[in-house]
Amino acid sequence: MEKYKPVKILLMFSGGHDSLCSTHYSAAFLQAIGQEFTVYHGNTGIGIRQTREYVYSLVNSFRWSFQEGHPRLGETYEDFVRKCGFPGPTRQMHQIMCTRLKERALRQYVTYGCKSTPHARENVLLITGIRKTESKIRMGYTQHTQKDGSRIWCNPIFHWSKRDCDVYMQQFGLPRNPVKDKICISGECLCGAFARKEEWAEIKASYPEAADEIERLHQIAIANGHPWPWASGPATYYKHNPPGQMKMFMCVGCESKR
Repeated sequence: MEKYKPVKILLMFSGGHDSLCSTHYSAAFLQAIGQEFTVYHGNTGIGIRQTREYVYSLVNSFRWSFQEGHPRLGETYEDFVRKCGFPGPTRQMHQIMCTRLKERALRQYVTYGCKSTPHARENVLLITGIRKTESKIRMGYTQHTQKDGSRIWCNPIFHWSKRDCDVYMQQFGLPRNPVKDKICISGECLCGAFARKEEWAEIKASYPEAADEIERLHQIAIANGHPWPWASGPATYYKHNPPGQMKMFMCVGCESKR
């Protein structure tokens, strides 16, 4: 805060336990020094309802200022599935889905909802629950703080272990996300990137409402010529069904260049 003098501070709360620890830890500090902040949740539009309700419940319980972001019109998960099919569990598709379902909405809010004017050279501090041991798999973060234009990303629990998070939650009596405890994922995004086939069985057994939505989207994908199932990409599907392979790869390739 001293270095970058942010005009606004956003606490990024996905609904996972890491982001809860980061949000609660940071909120307590900021409230103690009289600093205003807003808790931000990215609603991907393809998450488990119970996780969103968990986020809403905690925000209301602590009376935190709250902002929810949504994918832009024409860039929803259903729009992507209709055009290109399920993204599949690859690192490249994870980056594309993050950009499409979360990043663009966040950028818009930072630009138009946090600064005095859209082009003002003002910094916005974004506090996340990214941990070093976990980020190697997903985002590849190597530092606890980094600057991206006017956005300052800060990860206050970067060096915490999973046990540190568990102990912190117990110490402060923070409620656990039942989705995370039941199927081992926070459930705020079910795009399928990095997903395992086993996750589908767990989702179907524990959260049939979410599974029904994925099934509905699969029918849309099939109708538009993209038959592979959730958590399976075109490469895997067309390995056994060669016709049409090139057409689909071109579609995904075009999306990755946007």
